[in-house]
Amino acid sequence: MLNTLTSLLCLALTPGSTQGPGEIRFVETSVDLRRDGSAVVLYTVQWAVVRGEFHGFYFEGSDRLQVRMAAAEAYAVDDRGQRYDVSISLVSAGRWDIVLAGGRGVPAGRRLTFVFAFATDFVEAGYVAPTTTEDGRRLAVFNWSPVQWNEANNQDHYTLSILTPHVLQSGVDVRQYVTANELVLTETWVNEKFRIDYQRGEADRLRLVFHRDRPGNEYDMRTQFYLPAEWFALAGVAEAPPPRSGGIHPVNWYMGGGVIAVLGLFFLVVTGKHRSMVAARRGLDEVRWDTLDWTPPKLVLSSFRVPGKVCEDLTPIEAAFYLALPFKRIVSAMLNSMVAEGFLRITSRNPLRARVIKTPDKEQLDQYERMFFESFADDGRLSQLELENLMNLAVETIRKKAWDCDIEATKEHYRNLVLQHAEQDAGTTGRGDDRSWYWWYHNHHPYYRHHYHHERDPFVNEVDIPIQTDHILGGPIDTDLVTNLNVCHDACHSACHSACHSACHSACHSACHSACVSGSSH
Repeated sequence: MLNTLTSLLCLALTPGSTQGPGEIRFVETSVDLRRDGSAVVLYTVQWAVVRGEFHGFYFEGSDRLQVRMAAAEAYAVDDRGQRYDVSISLVSAGRWDIVLAGGRGVPAGRRLTFVFAFATDFVEAGYVAPTTTEDGRRLAVFNWSPVQWNEANNQDHYTLSILTPHVLQSGVDVRQYVTANELVLTETWVNEKFRIDYQRGEADRLRLVFHRDRPGNEYDMRTQFYLPAEWFALAGVAEAPPPRSGGIHPVNWYMGGGVIAVLGLFFLVVTGKHRSMVAARRGLDEVRWDTLDWTPPKLVLSSFRVPGKVCEDLTPIEAAFYLALPFKRIVSAMLNSMVAEGFLRITSRNPLRARVIKTPDKEQLDQYERMFFESFADDGRLSQLELENLMNLAVETIRKKAWDCDIEATKEHYRNLVLQHAEQDAGTTGRGDDRSWYWWYHNHHPYYRHHYHHERDPFVNEVDIPIQTDHILGGPIDTDLVTNLNVCHDACHSACHSACHSACHSACHSACHSACVSGSSH
């Protein structure tokens, strides 16, 4: 069964309204691949609005990749240069709803380009692994595909670029350097599918580009290639089976369907349908993610922070997120309080189950506590989606409240507040640890009556919280990829891409670069 992306069918609230989907015009995927296998995947996806009003689309099909979506980095730009904020929410396991923020829409006849990114780990998912050829050469294999898109019958192109960890020396002719040293080896079928190029990417890192014109609907962009093992730090990672004898060979940049020199464009990204890639999966299906520690997203809230400004209206639960308490501890603390107040009773710890003993006055609970209680009330357990919704609500609420506040000053304010409450109530010097936060949260709750006096461990259930790693990052991602869409992307891409197949690379690069730079201010 194919996991695909579908445009969101947007219903206008008027009689006789029609659904208004879009069609994919192009998809470009960039992977910032690090030495340890961690990566940022950046997507640029352009839609043509064919009828009605287009609001967004669903994104899914990441298979084994653990997606940590960078919601704060996402945006969209229409064909008139207007920029839009984008809202990203997890609607089910592995499925994201990506829409224009504030309920905005774009009418038929327009084009809308979305840019969004996520952090992940290709080694953890089994898509990058060490391997050894039959003649003893140590390599690292990359075997992965970006997502397959539907509503893409008229797609102009699909491009995948991988920014490798290898830093190029200045003055090196990249293609000659790669081919002369046989640094990139590929499977024969990869050369038959794609136009391939080697480029000097951001931070002077070697970038590999795989390009397909008119790929068609639900096209599989899977590629498999091999790089020198010393470019990676993969100690302790299980090896993939060796490449087939004679199955891999060096690729000249002019082979495999010709060079693609798509210049003046930012190879941003789209998300991944990751087929079964590296054969050695390292037993990831057997890993119990719910026994691993997990921490909430780092809240880097804005570049418009006012020095010294403190956000003073965070709730205790929001303050816990802001102070970077592990999410499992926050959830365990909420459960501990509801058990202490007689609302819930734990019936099983592994798996974690609880049943309702008494229904609280929900008007006396905050929005997070209501969501938490209802999660147990409906079926006696916490699901991954329910926990994700709670965490995402907290991140979005904090972002709205504290968008221009000084992060360190705000953290210091809540650290002091936690200590003051603990010291005043207990008559002793506050310890400043997570239990001090819990003291403040539980004992100063306007509805809770059974005070906490350090007689129980509020975090005893944290190891039993069934959380996985799909979540939204609340702040900027660490990547060398250029994340701002070039305003002359379409013009440069179409003209330069066509010309580069028949003209001199350097001449076309100079012309296209000049056109893009001089036209950027319009």
